[in-house]
Amino acid sequence: MVKNRHLLTALTLLITLAVLAGTASAWTGTYHINSEQVKIWINQNGSIDLFYNITITLDSGDNINNVYVGQPNRYFTIGEAYDQNNRPLKASDATSGNDYKIGVKLSSPLTAGETIWFTLLTNVGHMVYNDTTNPGNVGMQFTPTWWTSATVNDLRILIVLPPNVTKEMVKTSIDWNNTLTDEGRLAVYWQKENLLPNTQFPVGVSFPAKYVQSYDGSQPVGPTVYTFMPYIVLALFVGGIVLVVGIFILMAGKKTYSSPNLSMETLGIRHGLTAVEASYLLDMQPTRIVTEILYGLLQKRAVWVEEAKPSIKLKIMQQFQNKTGTEETPLRYYEIDFLNSIKPDGRLDEEKLAKTVMTIMEATEEKMRGYCRRDTIDYYRTVVDKAWQQVEQAGTPELASQAYNEQLLWLMLDPESQKRTELAFRNKTFEPNPLWLWYWYGYHHYYPNPTYMPNIETPTQTAKPPTIPGADFANNVASAVENTSNNIVGNLEKFANAIIPIAPSETSNTPAHHNANCVCACHACACACACVSCACACASGGVG
Repeated sequence: MVKNRHLLTALTLLITLAVLAGTASAWTGTYHINSEQVKIWINQNGSIDLFYNITITLDSGDNINNVYVGQPNRYFTIGEAYDQNNRPLKASDATSGNDYKIGVKLSSPLTAGETIWFTLLTNVGHMVYNDTTNPGNVGMQFTPTWWTSATVNDLRILIVLPPNVTKEMVKTSIDWNNTLTDEGRLAVYWQKENLLPNTQFPVGVSFPAKYVQSYDGSQPVGPTVYTFMPYIVLALFVGGIVLVVGIFILMAGKKTYSSPNLSMETLGIRHGLTAVEASYLLDMQPTRIVTEILYGLLQKRAVWVEEAKPSIKLKIMQQFQNKTGTEETPLRYYEIDFLNSIKPDGRLDEEKLAKTVMTIMEATEEKMRGYCRRDTIDYYRTVVDKAWQQVEQAGTPELASQAYNEQLLWLMLDPESQKRTELAFRNKTFEPNPLWLWYWYGYHHYYPNPTYMPNIETPTQTAKPPTIPGADFANNVASAVENTSNNIVGNLEKFANAIIPIAPSETSNTPAHHNANCVCACHACACACACVSCACACASGGVG
């Protein structure tokens, strides 16, 4: 007995030391969730596509490098994750035991005082079950991520029901705030504000079973307690230490969802589009979209225009000969496609260029999945207007010229670009930088009397370029953009005929985990419930 007691004491000491060692490296700090927005599409095969858009602010403490987003059960498939700058994020399975979760690695550490948002898309199977309370119905219950040590300022949940389900058929576990239409499908919406730490908000829907092709007949085998309960049990064994560690671990895994404003149609505004992608939404002509790509590559010093007539002839700079970009200057997918459209003689291949435009159209439509098109278009118009404000409010010609360079691609989206340029530089001269190849391209090819030629091969130059009167500069830029659009390819008809129109939102009726750019997930959420309406039996729908 004494030996056993000694062994037990030694074992407890070892576990305690191991826990303390883990605690030493655990994340510490404070943060809050600005917005957690969840969208769920119920699929006819009994699975759901889950979308989370999380916005998190780190108030103090260690940097946050990873966010752990939970899943309702083990039958999940990881889709895609993106940050607010539309950069893909690495998402990997971080499941431990019955704690089903995905680790999302941020593109850069989140430091104190900073706010970021990101999206994650997954597909989760075995989520639709027989509703024992309502014979003939099936249902799905879901608890969004809750945070043990952080408040949630704004929680929004939208559940999109299978096709042809009507409002009269739906029962919910708690009264809804509103019902919406999402791509012709009924959707039920809840909103909750100012949730305290460790507050859960489960919701459930029930509807006739005939609207799904398959479902599970009973409650799945799995945990019925919160996923952090094992920490509590272990804490009882080692004297409460593990409970503290468990909380720290969960805190480290909690990050926030950014929520675009929820409109009456979708989850709201699609942030993170590039100027080129936004130009498609703003109905710019394909030749203007290609022109904008060219100007972006000129900004990056990836190409130079050797000839402008009768069609554009390009030279790819030495560092970009591999057409993949450099570590310092990465290229976007459409910029890579553009470079691959350049033929050996420097001219642009009309069909390949058309495919580049189609890729942008398809990618943008995919990124718009689940978002409100009208609100997003209005948002990017304000982005363009704010870009102009930076130029117009600059105090000196040098600052105004610098702002114009930095915001160039957004300014090109304005149909009144020439007029606003004239107004912005009405009482100022334009002071170009030797490195602005986009400007020297237009100046060299379209300015009436060019007196300066930049050294395109040299990253730095000593010669000071001439300043340009504001009106001349505006005319020069407008002429360069217009002429480039007209001369971008030798055969405009061939280029136009090779572009196949993309029907807006045509592919967004039923999000799929393998090709969607956003998904929902839940951390520490309860498993699906067979009796989805038992929390509030036969609750009627309501509008709040």
